[in-house]
Amino acid sequence: MTLKKLLLIGLATTLTTALVACSGEDPAPQQPAVTEVDSTPGLADGAYALISVDVSENGEVSSYLRDQMKIYTQDRFMFAFYNDLTDKVDAGTGYTHWVDGVLVETPIANQDGDLKDLSFDLTITPTEAGFTQSLKGMKYGERSVNMVEQWRTLSTETTIFDGLWKLESRSSEADEWADFVEMKLIGGGHFIFFQSMMLEGEAVKHFGFGSLEVDPAGHVVETGITSSIEGLAGTVFKLNMQMIDDNHMSQSFEMDGAVVTQTYVRI
Repeated sequence: MTLKKLLLIGLATTLTTALVACSGEDPAPQQPAVTEVDSTPGLADGAYALISVDVSENGEVSSYLRDQMKIYTQDRFMFAFYNDLTDKVDAGTGYTHWVDGVLVETPIANQDGDLKDLSFDLTITPTEAGFTQSLKGMKYGERSVNMVEQWRTLSTETTIFDGLWKLESRSSEADEWADFVEMKLIGGGHFIFFQSMMLEGEAVKHFGFGSLEVDPAGHVVETGITSSIEGLAGTVFKLNMQMIDDNHMSQSFEMDGAVVTQTYVRI
């Protein structure tokens, strides 16, 4: 599979250059205990599409566009997009909590692996369309910039599958991949995933996001919006998804004439 370049260019998201993957294979850390008094300024759990990014540096403001989605649900977040400036997938996920009206994001993984000892304080301002996300003093080496992102609400719908899921096992007769790793967040009637694998000795990384509906028969219908996987955008997939218990989920689907079955654990 080859990476599909997006038409829109963008600047790395607030996490892109700061996130440094851990080299170990330890499981993602548990969400740290929150001892502060939380306050929530009204941002609803749901799926959001990026409208624009304004970057201020030395008094100059530059605006950028990129095709990106972000989901907040159950004190979890995930974002994903293809960064044409770095020519690679940019994705991240982790925990959230509110402290005195400020949203604190604690990343636990990105497209390169597990993360630790990182947090970001975001000023969130609800708008008629969705919300504005502001981050001051973002460091890029010796540079320091302020970033303001405008987001549009896609949906705040919920399903029984909502949550942050880490792949536990995968079986398929069609696979030629090794070391397959995937994280998936479902919420706001949408999904985001990012994954990595080894193919012919080369590391391959992908992401995708789209809408998710549960039909009257209980089947899940995913419609791709954007992906680095060729042909996924605009494609409708019917999945057999089941909750094994409160913290485990399975999904199966057909790919290249073979059935793929994946199981996940909630994190």
